[in-house]
Amino acid sequence: MEKQLFTESEDRAFTELVLEYNSLNREDNETRYIELENKVRERTALLLYLIPMRNLYLREEDAGGFFLDIQKDVNYIISSFRISGLSFNSYLTQVCRYRVLRYTKRKLRSRSMERAMLFSDMTIHESNTAERCSEYHAPHKDVSAMDFREITKHMIKTQSSILLVRNDAEKALSEMLKSQIKRRQFVAFLLSLPETETPGFIAGISRLMRIDIETCSRFYTLRHEYLFTSNGRILENLEAVAGRHWNMMVRLRKAIWIEGDAEKKSELFAKYRKLEEIYNKRRAEIARAHSGMTHKEIAALLGVSRSTITYGINSMKETLENIISGL
Repeated sequence: MEKQLFTESEDRAFTELVLEYNSLNREDNETRYIELENKVRERTALLLYLIPMRNLYLREEDAGGFFLDIQKDVNYIISSFRISGLSFNSYLTQVCRYRVLRYTKRKLRSRSMERAMLFSDMTIHESNTAERCSEYHAPHKDVSAMDFREITKHMIKTQSSILLVRNDAEKALSEMLKSQIKRRQFVAFLLSLPETETPGFIAGISRLMRIDIETCSRFYTLRHEYLFTSNGRILENLEAVAGRHWNMMVRLRKAIWIEGDAEKKSELFAKYRKLEEIYNKRRAEIARAHSGMTHKEIAALLGVSRSTITYGINSMKETLENIISGL
C-alpha cells in the first residue's frame, strides 16, 4: 500500500482529487464535498507521516513526533495547494522539508532548556540556604534600581571567588565561567531560553555564576517583564483578548452552519476570516512571549553584533553537551 501511494499514476490521480476538493463549494454539493474531505484528509495525514521517513530520512520516532505536531495544520496545508506544476506528493515533500526544519529547531531548543535545568537543579536540603547564597557575591552592590541592561552587564562582570558546587560537572562549568567572554555567552544562552525562572533554577544560576541570589532574581524579574510585555500590551491582556476572539469565532462557526441564506453566509464567512486573522496574531504574540528572547534582541541588550551572540549561544550549547557527556 505504501509503495502504491508514491507511484506517478496514483500521485497524479490524487492531485486531481485534491484540486477538485479545493474548488468545490460545500453549499452547492455537500455530499461530494464530504466524500472528498474524508478521502483527502485521510490520505494527507498518512503522507505526512510517511514522507519524512521516506524522503527526509527521519527516524520513525522523530517522524511520529513530527506527525503529531503537524496534525493541527492539515486543513490549512490541503487548502493551500493550488495548480503550480507540483504534484500533491511533491508539494507535501516541500511542506515537510520546511516544517521538519522548524520542528527540529524546537526540539534542539527544548534540549537546551533541559541542559540548563540539569545544571540548576538546586533543591538544597540545608537550613542555611539563604545565608550560603548570600556568600556568592563580590562587594555588595544595590541592584534594586538597575534596569535590564545594567543588571545583565553587572552579572557578566561580577563574580565571587567563593566556589560552592555539588559535583565535577558543576565545578567545570563554574570554573569556565570565570572568563567574561564565557559569562557573556552563558547569559546570552539564558536569555534565549523559554520560561525557566523557578526558584530552584534561579538559585542554581546564582551558584554556578557565583553571584548573589538577589542579583539573579532581579535579572529574571526584568527578563519576565521584557518577555511578557509586547508592544506595551501585557500578556494577560493578550490572552484575554485572544479568549474573547475565540468565543466569537465559535459563535460565528455555529451561525455559518445554520444560516440558510447564501449572501448572509458569505458575509459571516468574511467576518470569521477577519476575526481568525486577528486571533492568530494574538496567539503569535503570546507564543513569542513564552519562547525567550531572539538573538537580535539579545545582541541589542548586550551591545554586540548578532553574529557574536549566535556564535556564543551555539558555543555554550556545545560546551554544555560536552560537560554532560562526561558525566
